[in-house]
Amino acid sequence: MRPVRNTLTTGAVIALVVGLTATAAPAQATTPGTSAPTDGTRCAAQTLSVQTLRSGCTVSSGTVALPDGRTFSVPAPGESVMASSSSAPGAPELAEVVIANTGSGGVAVRIDEAWSGSAPAVRREQARSAAASAPAAPAATTAATTKCTSTANARNGYRWSSTVKWYYNESGQRSTYAKDALRKAANAWTGTIASCGRSVTSSARNSYVRLATQAPGLTDKGGCTASNGYSVVGWGKLPSGTLGVTCVWYDGNGIAKESDQRYATSYNWSSTATCSGARFDTQAVATHEWGHLYGLGHVQTGTDQVMEPSGGYCDTGSRTLGFGDMTGIAAIY
Repeated sequence: MRPVRNTLTTGAVIALVVGLTATAAPAQATTPGTSAPTDGTRCAAQTLSVQTLRSGCTVSSGTVALPDGRTFSVPAPGESVMASSSSAPGAPELAEVVIANTGSGGVAVRIDEAWSGSAPAVRREQARSAAASAPAAPAATTAATTKCTSTANARNGYRWSSTVKWYYNESGQRSTYAKDALRKAANAWTGTIASCGRSVTSSARNSYVRLATQAPGLTDKGGCTASNGYSVVGWGKLPSGTLGVTCVWYDGNGIAKESDQRYATSYNWSSTATCSGARFDTQAVATHEWGHLYGLGHVQTGTDQVMEPSGGYCDTGSRTLGFGDMTGIAAIY
């Protein structure tokens, strides 16, 4: 089960600014207080409420604007985008978001556990999510180290069927050896993984391509921009308390096609073998974000797994997967 945060009810208003082509069919007028027709008409070029989205009007492009100020580019019909993050200790956790464009069924939006939008799209995505994902296992009750006894893991319902080919934009990087730390984090989830006196095998794989000038597809508030086919890792502004955000685009079968990551430039970071002071360990935080990239979600705080929502200063222990992390990645790959 994902941790409960400040979730919004399905009746919450979500603004959707939609760009239409000149040939798009006009939206049909409705009487105030009634539902719009569910005949697959295009959403009108205006800011729409959830009530209007429930009409099932279709969207081919545009931007979803959430109440917290984040914006998300609407993915292509038949595709979804998911944003997951990690936070500093004691900071409010940025809500997890899924934008699913089902095409003729309309758009479904999930903020934490609350779904809203087109009813057919919501039903479809709820069924797909239930079939493809798994709830987090409960924390172990053993008084010893939970890192090696807890099987807690959560799965987001997507996976990669091919190698993740990624690029790194070093502009604004906050630690000297950040690229090396990121590569180690990416590889922590692949091949034969040995930890806690156990080993598992994961078929997840990645390949670092080269440095790039292209920025990751994220906004300063932690939203996801449009997919462009390139997976880019980089640095930039993020909301206060947020260390990193990962956006993953995937198709209706749950096959991931692209993922971008941004790490916050407002904090001090370390990428050396040892870490000291009020710094966040780049490799540890990146290991968490790469867990999201590969398809893992958050687990309950106190399980001592890498996929806990937040990590402390110099938390170098999170460079290494816990038993729950290993269980989750092995189940997906």
